[in-house]
Order: sequence, then structure tokens, then C-alpha cells
Amino acid sequence: MDNDMNVLDFGLDDAKVIKSQGIERFKQEKSGHTDRISIICFKTFSEVVIAAKTREKGAPLTDEEKTELVKKIDAKLAENLKKSVSDLTEIDRLDIKQPRFSFAYTHYKDGVGTIRCLGQWQGNTLVKPGLCCKHMGDAGQTVATVVMRYPVDEKGQVDSDLLKKRRYTHVEIYRMSAKKFKQIESVYIDARANDMPVIDMKVTLDGDPKYQKQRIENGLSAFWAREDTDPEIRAWVLDQGLRAYKHVKRELGFQMSAEKLAEKLGGSAASAAALSSGEAAAAAPKLQPSYDDLLS
Repeated sequence: MDNDMNVLDFGLDDAKVIKSQGIERFKQEKSGHTDRISIICFKTFSEVVIAAKTREKGAPLTDEEKTELVKKIDAKLAENLKKSVSDLTEIDRLDIKQPRFSFAYTHYKDGVGTIRCLGQWQGNTLVKPGLCCKHMGDAGQTVATVVMRYPVDEKGQVDSDLLKKRRYTHVEIYRMSAKKFKQIESVYIDARANDMPVIDMKVTLDGDPKYQKQRIENGLSAFWAREDTDPEIRAWVLDQGLRAYKHVKRELGFQMSAEKLAEKLGGSAASAAALSSGEAAAAAPKLQPSYDDLLS
């Protein structure tokens, strides 16, 4: 027998090392229960500056302009951190004051699930409906980010010893509606008005777990980001956010072809292709050369 082989027992804590592929979704199971969480997925300094310069210019920046900005930002970061530019890490480049949220236009239908809208969008305007829009109604928005759920004591305060040991500390995808995103945005705006740019949130399940209706409150300055928190913990948290972000896209809904959706909806591939190409779209409106006939 291989003496290096790990041995597990059902139901014991060490069995938690066995995980399914991907990452779990943040979901509360008990009405009235409060979790303390923190968003740990962030934009880079370069992304934030480029977005600001784009707004200032009123047009997209050229590749050359973006490259020049990135060089300047990296040089300044290296100077501040007393590093060479070549030694800067992905974590060094993160702006923890700027949480990263991703979204997609989606539809939901029993038996099909949440799927990405197949229509063509320009900003928040649907310029060409897809088969999904015809059969599943108007698209909504699904938003997702990465959060860390803290280990807490009986008073709901962060258990720093367990956090240091990475025990009962969960990194999860928080998938939400646009309405819930607005709740979080409101909490952050209020916190920033009180000089708290990086915060924890207290999330309480309000009612039936099926609906995940949640009360979201400011949990004050993020425990993991405080100056008196072990730097190794801060680096670990940010690294977990970077690693988990690749799973966010999956949580924004299935990317389904028109043919596959038609099959799910009980239609034919041919009708799906026609609808997706616009051939089955409504007839073009007729233009009247004169209103005289209509008024006579």
C-alpha cells in the first residue's frame, strides 16, 4: 500500500478537501441567517485609468495611447512599491477600491434555465432580437462577482485565527439580479461617503431560501484589507479572487446556439436559423407616398 496516500472518512472535516470542479455559488440556506462577506475581485489600476481617460476623451483610446498609459502606471506602481517594473505581480496591479462585476443579458425559463440572450446589443439597447427574445420575453441582466465568506464567532465577528488558517473561509461566486446589484452599489456609495472605500458586507436572508431575498448592510472596513491584518492573508485573499474570476462567466448563463435553443423549445433547427438570421423577422413597414388615400 502507498504510505503517501491520503485517507478520508465520510462526514469528517478532512473530507472537505474533496471538491467538485469549478467554484460554489454564494447561497444562503436559513431564513434570518447573516453571513459576513467581502468582494475580492477587482479591476486593475490600468483599467480604471483607461476608462477615465476614455470618458474624458469622449472616444475609445488607440492601442498606442493605452500602451503608453500602462507603461506610466506600471512605472509609478514600481516606484511606490520600491520594485522594478519586471517584478510587479498581478496582485500589485489591482485597485482594491474598484470591485469588478461582470454582467450579461439573460433569459430564464423552466426546463431551460438561465441562458445568454442571443440578440445583438449596443450598450443597453437591443438592436436585433434573437429567438430567445421571441419565445422567452424581454432579457434581464445577470450580474456576478467573487466574494469571500468569513469564518465568524458567535457574535458575528471575524474569527481571525480561523481566517489565518484558511478554515471555514469560503471563496464563492455571488450571482445576482440587477436589482440586487443596485443594493450593493447603494451600500458602497454610502460607505465611500464615510471614507470607507473597501468594506465587508453583512448579508441576511429574508424569507424563503428559494428566492434568496437578502438584506445587505455595510459591515465596515474590510477585515482582510486592514493595515493591521497579516500581509500574507491580504495577498492570499487577492490571489483567490484572481483565481476564482475565471469561473464568473459560467455563472452568467448558458451560451446556447439558436439551433440548440430551438431544440430545447421544441422547434426546428431551420426555424432557428431563419430567426437568428433575420429572415423570419416581421415584414418591413410600408411607406405611404401620400396620406390622401388614407384620409379619403
